[in-house]
Amino acid sequence: MTVVIAQRESVFRLFWRYTFPSVLAMLVSGIYVIIDGIFIGQFVGEQGLAAIGVAYPLMTFFTGVGLMIGIGGGAIISYKRGTGDPQGAVRALSTSLLLLLLAALVTVFYMEFASVFLTLQGASGTLLQMSLDYISVFQYTALSAIASAALPLLIRNDDSPNFATVIMIAGALLNVVLNYCLLVLLDMGITGAAWATVLSMTAVCLVALKYFYSARATIALNRTALVFDRDDGAKIIAIGSSVLVMHLYAGFVIAIHNALFVQYGNNISLSAYAIVGYLMSLYYMLAEGIGGGIQPLLSYFQGRAQMHKIRQLVKLAVYITIGLGIGFYLLLNAWPTLYIQWFNSEIEVVEKSINGLRYHLIGMFIDGFIALASVYFMALQKAKIALFISLANIVIQLPFLYILPQYWGEFGIWIALPLSNIVMLVLVAPLLWRDLKRGERSVLSASGAV
Repeated sequence: MTVVIAQRESVFRLFWRYTFPSVLAMLVSGIYVIIDGIFIGQFVGEQGLAAIGVAYPLMTFFTGVGLMIGIGGGAIISYKRGTGDPQGAVRALSTSLLLLLLAALVTVFYMEFASVFLTLQGASGTLLQMSLDYISVFQYTALSAIASAALPLLIRNDDSPNFATVIMIAGALLNVVLNYCLLVLLDMGITGAAWATVLSMTAVCLVALKYFYSARATIALNRTALVFDRDDGAKIIAIGSSVLVMHLYAGFVIAIHNALFVQYGNNISLSAYAIVGYLMSLYYMLAEGIGGGIQPLLSYFQGRAQMHKIRQLVKLAVYITIGLGIGFYLLLNAWPTLYIQWFNSEIEVVEKSINGLRYHLIGMFIDGFIALASVYFMALQKAKIALFISLANIVIQLPFLYILPQYWGEFGIWIALPLSNIVMLVLVAPLLWRDLKRGERSVLSASGAV
């Protein structure tokens, strides 16, 4: 039935059918991340925001690994469904689930070095202890944190985007309720915020797993043991590795920003950077939602050698992603104090945060385009190009972060990202355009049209 629908519907309608639930789900996720920040900022204070900001670079590993498996596994599942290989799709799903277990074991070991990573960012004293209190909750609940990022993507690639959206919304709402109970009613502080997140993630995972063992799933798992396919496992990691690198890059860059704000500023600067990051995450969630929505379609159309539809889909996604980025930047800077005071009302925090919204986010729409380009190459199983984009993002930004603060202090830290984004745009845009043209020409050549 899925094949018939995909063939008859226009690319425009397919885009909205797949991206709307994906964007809605990611937007809700972004909102409940922001609500975490609001609870911490209002009930723990600016030092709590600084502690979360220092802890966040380590948390990107959980999200990155989960998305690596979810996007890599999802791309293979959709590709095999497009080529008419349902058993292959089941093997890819089974392999993805077993990779989640392996990743959780690796994460427990990785988190043993949490205090070292935090200290390198300049955290000490109370700030260091608060960050450790938050992170320690996740160390032995790593499976929930990783799987909650992966499983909705796998469900979406099973042609159930609405169900994936529903469980993500439910998890977000549960997180809000738990934050209120644990932070406000029980006064558990920053540890309560961590437990609220972990428990809501666990609930999402349990419902998602039940889905794959139900009659509702197109790619249903049976009651026997899961099967690991080494070839599929290698492909999943190869395809999704760039999104892991992208999130590790984000964590690495945030860690450098934190260390620089400690060096050239103070804990107030860290709090302001955390607030800017929370607000910025809303747009990134929108961009990731668009990418997550078109990924199954890109992989499916590739399986059917329909490059003209891929090109239409990518152009539509790029226009919308860039437009949303520009609009979101203007909206944040129209009433900056209103949004900042959701988190904290201290005058110095507000002033520093306004600078962050004005300068740090001016190239935000380029970040959305870069993320979309990475999804495109991952969905078409061109892992090396996607990985190159992620690594280039790191290499290009580092010189800006090293040089600019030496001359302009905190202002130099704020503008390093948008300036490096311009360089990335010049690099990535031609790569994407050439690949789209090359794919279209190869299809025409194969059909004897050229």
